[in-house]
Amino acid sequence: MNRWVACVALLTQAAFADTVFVFSLDGLGHELFKTAPLKTLQRLAAKGAQADGIQPAFPSTTANSHAALWTGAYGDVSGISANSQPRLPRKDHTFRERNNGYRADQLTAEPIWVTAARQGVSAVVYQAPQVFPFGPANTHAKAVTLNGYQTRQVAPHQVLKRSDLQFTSATDFHFQHGPITLRGTLTATGLRIGGIDVKAASAETALVGSRPLARHFSAGLYLADPVPAVIYFRLFAYTKDDLLLYVSPAQEMGISQGDARLLLKAAGGFIGNAYNGPLLNDWQAMETTELLTRQNLAHTAWLQRHYQPGLFIGYLPVADELGHRYAGLQSTGDETAIRALAWGFGIIERWSQGVAKLVGRRDHLVITADHGMTPVAKAVNVNEILRRAGLGSTAVHIYNSVLLNTADWKGGTVTDRLATRTRVQAALAAYDVFTGFYTPEEHGVRYGIGGATASDLYFDLKPGYTVREQVGEVFPLLEKPVGVHGFRPDRSDMLATLFVTGPRLRPGTKWPRLRSIDVAPLVTTLLGIAPPRDARGQSPMR
Repeated sequence: MNRWVACVALLTQAAFADTVFVFSLDGLGHELFKTAPLKTLQRLAAKGAQADGIQPAFPSTTANSHAALWTGAYGDVSGISANSQPRLPRKDHTFRERNNGYRADQLTAEPIWVTAARQGVSAVVYQAPQVFPFGPANTHAKAVTLNGYQTRQVAPHQVLKRSDLQFTSATDFHFQHGPITLRGTLTATGLRIGGIDVKAASAETALVGSRPLARHFSAGLYLADPVPAVIYFRLFAYTKDDLLLYVSPAQEMGISQGDARLLLKAAGGFIGNAYNGPLLNDWQAMETTELLTRQNLAHTAWLQRHYQPGLFIGYLPVADELGHRYAGLQSTGDETAIRALAWGFGIIERWSQGVAKLVGRRDHLVITADHGMTPVAKAVNVNEILRRAGLGSTAVHIYNSVLLNTADWKGGTVTDRLATRTRVQAALAAYDVFTGFYTPEEHGVRYGIGGATASDLYFDLKPGYTVREQVGEVFPLLEKPVGVHGFRPDRSDMLATLFVTGPRLRPGTKWPRLRSIDVAPLVTTLLGIAPPRDARGQSPMR
């Protein structure tokens, strides 16, 4: 009998993965995934199980929806209710003060990497929201967590022309990159900066295809001070009279244990987000998307080889960046937007091919996202409506919701919360762009709204509308159509993507619509461990 039990235990153990990879592709909505030219991801999805979308948090924004993915709980339990949320405790802060929801400061639920680590499964977490700052609640001896988004940025993206360089001779120059002084020399083919050759090359004009990503960027320049970082240069134009030089950000790489310099020296620098500013055109800026993706994949591969964890969590921002910049323009038939999106999807395709090579036959791969995206061309100013209704000092807009200045806030004046909320709803409902109103009391279970950082009233808008602040204007004009999220999370355009492949999934498996809070229990099922301590979701695997 004991031999039989031992045999069953061995067979059960063998059924679980060597590594469970979980990647969040920020902004990869369910509708987008079904229609975008992402052949590698779609091929992988067909080999396993796919959900008919997952419902993100409300509002359907990045920070709180990721907290739901990691903890198995919405903001009423996780403490993360929006990208920018009220500061706690209420008695010490006014209702207008905000904290960064991407940081772990207000996280009140256990994240999945701690769940895994305390049950003996080693974990690596790369760039996930709520990883930083490192503290007892979100770190563990068996979990290595890395973050470069909420750490110190020494120098931002920079674009320089010849007039921005300080020359000390006909060929020698220097310039400031944040607090860093970089010295260089003009050469026949470009520049030499800090000992790194930077050769001029025109901007890419063809889509990615099979060519190397970011192939015209320089080798990385390692900086030891003020923090270890690696930066890259791209010389788009170079004549005797002028030049156009891009310099990537210098960003601190936070690591919960170990030495980030090992990663930087072996796999290069962290870029974070693509450049979206003046002086570079769409195609030049798209090359910075290639650079961040190349470096993201290089870091992912190095971390997997170096640590060989049982759970690997990663993050890629590209779909979200593309959606915000081009989804609205694409809906108008704008040729630049259509071409840029095709380029961007090609970049995601290359990332997907690289990730697929890391996943072995005994591994499981979970691809998910935080929210969808929808094009908008019109706006409404919620705070202006509140001001005109005489509610400007008692209520304020936060991400498709309204927070009241109740007496539990420092200096709070609202003593009758329900009556004031009724006044707020009436003021907004007078404008027909509002399509629904939702409260923690009535809709808390459905949407996970509630808790100390929650707003008092949530709302949804007509398709094509978003919220913008412009004093004096109820319907401010948008400069151009854009892609936006944050709306009611069970709208089809806000649903996020989820599919899973691996030895425990039968090809072609279809799951119904799930919730973001079901993802963490699903991952622990694949790992063969108990779900996160505070999880409210359920795994679709039985």
